[in-house]
Amino acid sequence: MITAKELERCWNTYRANRDDNSRETLVQAYLHLVKRIVARIKPLLPPSVEEGDLISYGLIGLLEAIDRFDLNRGVPFEAFATQRIRGAILDGLRSMGWLPRSAYQRAKQLQDTIESLEQRLGHAPSEQELADELGLTDEEYSAFVMEAAPVAILPLDELLPLAEKAQEQNIWDEHQRQELIEILAQAIEKLPERERLVITLYFYEQLTLKEIAKVMKLTEGRVCQLKTQALMRLRAALKRAGW
Repeated sequence: MITAKELERCWNTYRANRDDNSRETLVQAYLHLVKRIVARIKPLLPPSVEEGDLISYGLIGLLEAIDRFDLNRGVPFEAFATQRIRGAILDGLRSMGWLPRSAYQRAKQLQDTIESLEQRLGHAPSEQELADELGLTDEEYSAFVMEAAPVAILPLDELLPLAEKAQEQNIWDEHQRQELIEILAQAIEKLPERERLVITLYFYEQLTLKEIAKVMKLTEGRVCQLKTQALMRLRAALKRAGW
């Protein structure tokens, strides 16, 4: 494993010469970032999406991050690279046309149902209330949510670590950033307890679904369902707020 001093020397050499050897060393040093992000995204995708393809897309993002990283911005490379890697993977997935139309339809139907029930009931609808509204049994509802799960990674996943991302990339002004932070914070606070815990562990503690399942003593599929429901509730909150 490369030491911190060796890594610093490698960065200095690469910045000075842009040589292939230094670049390859940097790629190997940060390859764990790609693997970690793939491990977090893969369980949300259909089995037809190969892990190797995700890693290939992630490597494109890592290479771009290495080439574009500016030490003077004061942002740690890991934070900068993580956003580039995730963005490259999501771009790659979009280019594959990997998601069936039915998944978008299920996601829209779930989000619309959440919105209408929240307005009618005045509180976040339970899973049973959502299933009843959709006319589904518990088993059918679980399958329904799992079919919508891949849609949940686009695009809200890119918004949730928004305070850090917006600050790093200067994509919004301070007022917009604070407004979005407040909307999401309030929406997260209103989530059912287990969904709120999943969101906290996944986005802010950066755990994989498998790790969350172990912490919560649930199956990975159940954690995926909770995450999908939570993200659809947050999407609904953003929509109501005009985002």
